[in-house]
Amino acid sequence: MTRIIPGVEIQVIKEIVPQQLNPSGVVALIGTTEKGEALVPTPVSSYAEFADKFGSSDSFTVTKEAKQAFQNGVFQVVVVPIAGQDGARATLALKDRKGRDTVLLTAKSSGEEGNNISVKVEAPEGAETVTLSITDGTNIEIYDAVSMGPAGDNLVDAINRKSRLVTAEEQRSSGKSGSNNPVAAEGTLSGGKTGVISKADFEAALERLEAEPDVDMVAACDVTDPEIHALIDAHCLKMSMDAKNRIGLGSVGRNEPIAEIVKRTNVLASDRFVIVAPYGITGAVAGLISRLNYYESPTFKAIAGVAKLEKKYTPSEEMEMLKAGVMPLEAQKGRGIVVVKGISTSKEQISVTRIADHAVRGVKSVSDLFIGTLNSPDGRSALKGKITEFLMRMESEGALVPSVDGKEPAFLVDVYSSELDFAQGIVRVNIAVRPVRAMDYIYATIKVEV
Repeated sequence: MTRIIPGVEIQVIKEIVPQQLNPSGVVALIGTTEKGEALVPTPVSSYAEFADKFGSSDSFTVTKEAKQAFQNGVFQVVVVPIAGQDGARATLALKDRKGRDTVLLTAKSSGEEGNNISVKVEAPEGAETVTLSITDGTNIEIYDAVSMGPAGDNLVDAINRKSRLVTAEEQRSSGKSGSNNPVAAEGTLSGGKTGVISKADFEAALERLEAEPDVDMVAACDVTDPEIHALIDAHCLKMSMDAKNRIGLGSVGRNEPIAEIVKRTNVLASDRFVIVAPYGITGAVAGLISRLNYYESPTFKAIAGVAKLEKKYTPSEEMEMLKAGVMPLEAQKGRGIVVVKGISTSKEQISVTRIADHAVRGVKSVSDLFIGTLNSPDGRSALKGKITEFLMRMESEGALVPSVDGKEPAFLVDVYSSELDFAQGIVRVNIAVRPVRAMDYIYATIKVEV
């Protein structure tokens, strides 16, 4: 606008500030749980919260892995329960005065655990309300002075709003207040059956995880099947195409021979998958990696909460596994149980992959804010400046380093658009980064003077 009357014109320009990146170290655990709705990803930030939402019974596969992960300082766990095929939840139908089903109670716990829930209905003669108590032997819930009155303020609504043990479903339309009240009775839910876990259940769980942007590690609890490991690896590769970079974790089998362990990596050599040996410590390793900064290597870092390894490997066996891309752990005097070398099945260091993932997420986060503003040299220069600023921060953290001789910088950035690109609305960003690597070997030369 051209001003006619003398004065001051002010324009306020908001500087583009990149959003904070999603936290690294969020672990998704897939497996069976004592309770909780199947195939619903649920984040928990402590083991107490996990036990409250999913139970603490060690007979379910997620419980042990979650406990190990929290003992080792995991940032957050996203639990994806799976129930398996042909499984069923326990139920109990409450009867009215005429012997008709009036309320159907269904256990929130999947499988046979729901068969432990007992229910007692107290219905005083002539009263328009009843008292209902529900217990699983540990927890007890009491619903006092409730009735099958109007929807929104009746027994069914009260249970669905407050209960942690069961859900309720009205079997008959409520008429006059109290007309469909359950009669006095005692009973136990029945019909709960644990389903058979299959490959399809893990596929469904991984599909649900695609909508969870914060997750950057995925583990199938207590699963040693190479086919399931391959599914997780494929999921991680797919998510990395959209800058939702993830690393999968899997375990060797119980007392699995070294020859069989080595065969695993012949068909699964990936930067995106880690096989942990021996059996039974995947959750602890996930927690350890989560606790570390994204640029730190788990090599020679100790895990907590594990008193004894399932199997002790000899140095030659460890060497065979390392050459095959398996990450072994061993007990060392004065150190505890430590990771021998933090590598994936492609033999790449885990920390290098995590640094690259962090760079990818950061560059995407910055670039998203510039869409629609890059049709001028100033806009493209601003994008380059913000990306450079982000990578400089990574360098200051020690994640990116220049070459040892100082001739190569820690990173390079170029933002450009050719004539054809410009006509198609395309801006290209070329980036080269040098992630810091763990220094795993020390060679000492000793000079002896005589």
